[in-house]
Amino acid sequence: MQLICDRHNALLIAIVALFLSGTGCAIDASPKDDAYHYMANGVDDQLYNEWWYFDVADNDTQFQVVYLLSDPDNISSTRKIQVQAVVMQDGLPNIMGQHYSRGYGGDRNSPMFDIDKSGFSTEEEPNLLVWGEALDSATGDPIRWDLVYQPTARPWFAIPVQVHIGHLKGDWIKWLVYMPSAQVNGTLTIGNSTKSLRGTGYHEHAWGRFALSDPQIIRASVSVPLDGFSLAFAEILGEQRVAFLGIEKDGKSIVFSDKQIKLNYSNAFDNMTAGIFPAAYHVEADNGDYTLDLAVDVQKSAATALDYQPPLPSVLFFQQVSILQGTLESKSGEKFSFQKQGFSGFTAARLHPVLGRINTS
Repeated sequence: MQLICDRHNALLIAIVALFLSGTGCAIDASPKDDAYHYMANGVDDQLYNEWWYFDVADNDTQFQVVYLLSDPDNISSTRKIQVQAVVMQDGLPNIMGQHYSRGYGGDRNSPMFDIDKSGFSTEEEPNLLVWGEALDSATGDPIRWDLVYQPTARPWFAIPVQVHIGHLKGDWIKWLVYMPSAQVNGTLTIGNSTKSLRGTGYHEHAWGRFALSDPQIIRASVSVPLDGFSLAFAEILGEQRVAFLGIEKDGKSIVFSDKQIKLNYSNAFDNMTAGIFPAAYHVEADNGDYTLDLAVDVQKSAATALDYQPPLPSVLFFQQVSILQGTLESKSGEKFSFQKQGFSGFTAARLHPVLGRINTS
């Protein structure tokens, strides 16, 4: 028994070292990793958060949806079980829908989760069926989606081990890029109008115990399926900085992390929320074998809020459609350049106007 424990600890230490150094290949994932993970253990259960994010772009239409579970047992009396959907169409106002619930269902062994009329499940493995309904916050009209995600790149763990991300002792997160690139087919219905979608999508999943309004999170993703290329990036700022950047090119995984990644961005002001959000990003990354120079130019941005009773701060989510342009270069001089529409996002606390930042304990 001791030998097994020692081997387990040695493996865990090796994984942590691999993650922090950014060397080697991305850590692969299985369908079970995309399943529902919550299990009450009496340790900061009120801080448990889990979300599944999906997006798809089809010519002039972009769709993003988040299935969110926060404080599942309602220990803090501020439980959030909800679906957030954003539709962006060229030349038209953004459409944002939300649905709140008191119940949910999930499977701990396979990708399956539902919130009332919304959810996802395995169709024909490894495909996912993603469906749902939310009400347009402006008109009250229903927004419905019925989509099939067929992966075109391998899943990988962006944050494979529990990593401290906020300002609370013992908080942590794990982050899974389950579909770095996917072929998406299905329908999107707004009111009485139904549109067929056939485009390129992305799906990620994160879970952990932390205050949702604590860390600032910046993320971006893009893929060029015909070139066998996909990219996912995130920076999380709390008491410490956690960053990851993963690329797959022609079946090869290329990983950058933390100190190998430099990020600069310029801000813009959102009149609807009085929030400040990044409007352009510049990423430079170097892991010794490859360098990446990446620019993210935000084209569209939609802000949604997760409200809490004062004095706790609300949480602002900026869902963005962006042009990602960059060059990946190997130390041997091989270059791959890309310019493609993708997605980005920004999450931060909306501070209390008098008390400022207040951490959840």
